Amino acid sequence: MKIIKKDFVNEDTESYCGTGRILSSGTAYYMQDANGVIHYGGRHCAEMHGTNNIKDVPDLTKSLVSLATGGAGAGAGAGAGAGAGAGAANDDQKKSLAIAYLLLREELLHDFKINNRTLSYATLRNYYNTYLQTGSLSDNEINHILNIESYSINKVDKKLSIKNLSTCHAYNFILKRICVNLSKHNNKTGIPFVESLQEFLQNNCYLTQKQIDGLNNWIQYLPHDLKNAKLKSFD
Repeated sequence: MKIIKKDFVNEDTESYCGTGRILSSGTAYYMQDANGVIHYGGRHCAEMHGTNNIKDVPDLTKSLVSLATGGAGAGAGAGAGAGAGAGAANDDQKKSLAIAYLLLREELLHDFKINNRTLSYATLRNYYNTYLQTGSLSDNEINHILNIESYSINKVDKKLSIKNLSTCHAYNFILKRICVNLSKHNNKTGIPFVESLQEFLQNNCYLTQKQIDGLNNWIQYLPHDLKNAKLKSFD
């Protein structure tokens, strides 16, 4: 199977590699079989069943440090931010960074806004469509995508960095899971507040410290592994 990406999954998702084995950290490698069906698994599972190099795979979970998986969010990679060090990245890292940036701006957060403008951008959208069709990017395309990220940080808004957008993606996931788990506990008191944070995040690509502090009152409703994971800071 082809390993497509590492991304978030519902914390009750079952691993491809074992009946009853739950991906409680809320993160998984997405693996696509010959019929186009997506399966989910941890790193060992992906290495066992994946046909491509796991180093090439974009990691979109870097801003959620899971203590259950030994700090899987730490270290260099797709969440590190190309503008902050892509020049020192090797070719594998550059490829995963570029794909991560495409997925964040053109798929996962395409309707998010900065300065009242959506994150989707025509040039990146063309590269994204090419990637969907071919499953790959040329070296020139990779370098151009990373140059766009660097320009966006320096000339448009620093919140357009891979690091910050990865943090937006992580917070968006956590906010959604809090709402789901509040509903499971029949506790609707916190849902309007959490939904207001989702709306603010979508329109601004960050949360204020006061909002983050308020969110701490509701994180307790998450399952153990997610509740104890650490979210990285916004730029």
